[in-house]
Amino acid sequence: MRLDDTIAAIATAQQPSGLGVIRISGPQALAAAELIFRSSGAVALSEAPSHQFRHGWIADAEGWVDEVLAVVMREPRSFTTEDVVELHCHGSVLVQQTILGLLIEQGVRLAEPGEFTRRAFLKGRLDLTRVEAISDLIHARSKGGMRVAAQQLRGQLFEAISAVQEQLIQVASLVEASIEFPEEGETFTHREDCLRRIEDASCELERLLAHADQGRRLREGVATALIGRPNVGKSSLLNALLRESRAIVTAVPGTTRDLIEETVQLHGLAFRLTDTAGLRESSDEVESEGIRRTRNTWSAAELVVLVVDQNQPPDAEDQRLLAEADPARTLVAQNKADLPSGNEVQDAWQTVLQDFEAVRMSATTGEGLELLKARMVRRAMGGELPRAEEVWITNLRQQQAAQQALDALRQAQTTLEQDAGEEYLALDLRHALNALGAVVGETTADDLLARIFSEFCIGK
Repeated sequence: MRLDDTIAAIATAQQPSGLGVIRISGPQALAAAELIFRSSGAVALSEAPSHQFRHGWIADAEGWVDEVLAVVMREPRSFTTEDVVELHCHGSVLVQQTILGLLIEQGVRLAEPGEFTRRAFLKGRLDLTRVEAISDLIHARSKGGMRVAAQQLRGQLFEAISAVQEQLIQVASLVEASIEFPEEGETFTHREDCLRRIEDASCELERLLAHADQGRRLREGVATALIGRPNVGKSSLLNALLRESRAIVTAVPGTTRDLIEETVQLHGLAFRLTDTAGLRESSDEVESEGIRRTRNTWSAAELVVLVVDQNQPPDAEDQRLLAEADPARTLVAQNKADLPSGNEVQDAWQTVLQDFEAVRMSATTGEGLELLKARMVRRAMGGELPRAEEVWITNLRQQQAAQQALDALRQAQTTLEQDAGEEYLALDLRHALNALGAVVGETTADDLLARIFSEFCIGK
C-alpha cells in the first residue's frame, strides 16, 4: 500500500441525508481541494488556519455544484497525521459522488476500505487496539459495547498492555546484561526482583483474561436460545423482551416451526435472541426440521433460556429437556405466573429445578420480566454487571495473544525458579513480549492486518 499519494472517499452513508462528508488525505490534499473549492471569503483554502471551517462553494466546468464548509487539518494534527481536508456538503448521493469525481480528476486516488485508519496506524497515531475500537464503535450493538469501544479508543487497553511490556523490558534488560557481561558476576544477582516483576505482569494478564469472554460478549452480543416444549410461551417471551409482536402467538402447539432471530438490548448488553420450535417428538416433516434446527441453536448458544409452563406439573418432555440442559449456561423462565396453580404443582417444579436458576414470570402481564432480564445479564457477564472502569479484552485475537504472553511468562517463572539458565529465560521473555506486541500491533502479520482493515467501510 502506498503512503505517499493522496486519497479521498465519501465518509458518510450513501443515502439521502442532511449532511455528507468527503475526506481527503495526503500531500496534495490542500492543492486538490483548492482546485474545486471557491471560498466566499478573502482567504484561500491553502492559507486557511488549521482546524477551522471555511464557507464556500464547489464548482466544476459547467457551474456550481453545492454550498459547502471546508475544514483543513494540517499535519501532523490530523487523524492520518497527513494534511487532511474535509468537505461538508449536503447529503445528496449525487452531490457527494460529483465532488468525489472532481477530486479524482485532479489526480486524487479513491481510498481503499479502511485506508484512512490504516495510514493512522502505520504512521504511529493509533495502535491496533484503538484501530479495532474504531470498528467496534461503528458497529456497536449496545450501549455496553459502545462504551467499551470508546474506552479502548481512549487507549486504556493499550496502556494496560504497555505497563506489562515495560515490566518485562526491565526484566529482559537485566537478563540480557548478565548474558552479555558475564565477567561482572558469576551468578545472576537480580533473581528476586525479576521474579517479582514477572509475577506482577502475570497477575495483570490473568486479570485481563479473566473477563475476556465477557468483553467479547459486550462487543458481539450474547447468542441466546429460547427453548422449551410447544405452547409454553417462548414466542410470547420473545415478544415481551422485544416489546413488539415479532413472533406469532396462538394456542395451537407447534406454531413456531422455523427460527426467529432478533437482537434486544438489556442493561446495556446486546442479546441475540433466537425463538425456536417447540421440542417434542413429531412425525410432521416440517416441524421435525424446525426441531433439528432448534437443537443446533441450543448447542451453539452461550445462554439458554428454558421456558416452562409453571402451572402444569413437569411432564416427561420437561424432565427430558432439563436432563439435557447444562445448568451452567441455562436460566429457567417459569412462565404463566399470572395464572393460578396449586401448591403440589409448585412443589413438583421446585424439586425438578433444584439444580437450576429459575425465575417465576409472566410474558403476558410482565410480572417477573425485569428480574429475568437482570438475571440474563448477570449470567452472561459471569455473575457481575459490567463496570465502567474495567479494562476489557474484546476479541479472540487479543485474547489468544494475551494468553500466549501469559503462557510464556509462566514458563519464564519456571525457568527462573529452576535456575535453568539466563539464555532460556531471555527466550521466554522474548516470546512474551512478541505476544504482547501482537495485541497492540507491533508484531502483527501483514495478512492479519489486511483482514482487520478489510472490515472497515470506505471513507474510514
